[in-house]
Amino acid sequence: MDGTTPNVVTEDGLRDLLSSGYLIEVICDQTAEKRHYSWYGSWVVHAVTKDGQDAKMLVTSRSVFKLREFKTIVGLVSFLADMRCLSANIPLIAGRRERHEASEGLATATS
Repeated sequence: MDGTTPNVVTEDGLRDLLSSGYLIEVICDQTAEKRHYSWYGSWVVHAVTKDGQDAKMLVTSRSVFKLREFKTIVGLVSFLADMRCLSANIPLIAGRRERHEASEGLATATS
């Protein structure tokens, strides 16, 4: 075995997959709720092919395999912007999924 796990990807690996045509799929794991002026919930990200035949879960590290989880919409939108998504359609109900495509040029966005 070569040490790679086929169904997980790190953030750097995700950038590579996006440049080869993969999409980001945002999955709502916990229904979002508004607290004061912010939205909280639980979202995870998968890299998927356009036909949906191959999916890879975003993890924090290939050695730990801890699923990367987003707890706020602000954090999730920031991540999508860093991945060069030009819009963010965020599922608010557990079980819902939305796909995002990265734009050309995957350099990190700056403000």
